[in-house]
Amino acid sequence: MNAQKNLYMHRTAQCFLLLSSLPLILSGCTTTPQKKTYRLPQPQAPKIILNPQQAPQTPNQRIWVQQPPADYVVWLNNLANKQRVLRYEQYLKDNRVHTAVPTYQLLRSARDWQKCGRSYPYAVPSPELWGNSIPTLKIIQYLVDTNVLRDFEVTSVYRDYSLNICAGGAAGSKHVYNSAIDFRLGSEYSASAQELILIEDTKIKLCNFWRDYGQNLNMGLGVYASGQIHIDTQGYRTWGPDHSSASSICRY
Repeated sequence: MNAQKNLYMHRTAQCFLLLSSLPLILSGCTTTPQKKTYRLPQPQAPKIILNPQQAPQTPNQRIWVQQPPADYVVWLNNLANKQRVLRYEQYLKDNRVHTAVPTYQLLRSARDWQKCGRSYPYAVPSPELWGNSIPTLKIIQYLVDTNVLRDFEVTSVYRDYSLNICAGGAAGSKHVYNSAIDFRLGSEYSASAQELILIEDTKIKLCNFWRDYGQNLNMGLGVYASGQIHIDTQGYRTWGPDHSSASSICRY
């Protein structure tokens, strides 16, 4: 009787072990397909050099040793203007783009400011628009550090809506959003033959940069009949004197 009882308990234990191991056996026989995840490749944007000490020596460094214009000094002496400028400069420094353009040039509004009844050609954008300038300034900084922009001067950046319309800007101008920068290559009035060669060479390099990196950087590049050059980061496009892509020198 005891032998039969022991045999029964032994077989019961074997069955229990078999049942308990069944999930492991089944898991070894079946596989659950794993869901694959795909990551989009990162845009191959150019490396942005933010340390001015690493940048090559370029002729455009002369703009940093120039004294700000007298009218800028007068405008800055207004306490409210000075406080806004200091806050904006600190924001640009925190984002490491404060060496791209001298402050007095970065605050230039519209070239027709006098015609539009403004007392000074300078304006600090509203704080909610500050971030829009960062991608564009990084492009400018890169172009300076890689010696593409050598002799240039920024002429127009932020414009409020009414000033932009008065100055002949488009209703949807990126200057209103503080994301566009206009600049001039070479001297303001009469360029020497050497400067003209440099200007044309710079335009070619800008076009090459736009073709290589413009789409990844959401970059717009325009060259106006006046010779002014426009860069923003609000859409991949290019245009020329008639404000259409057909007249852009980058299309050839």
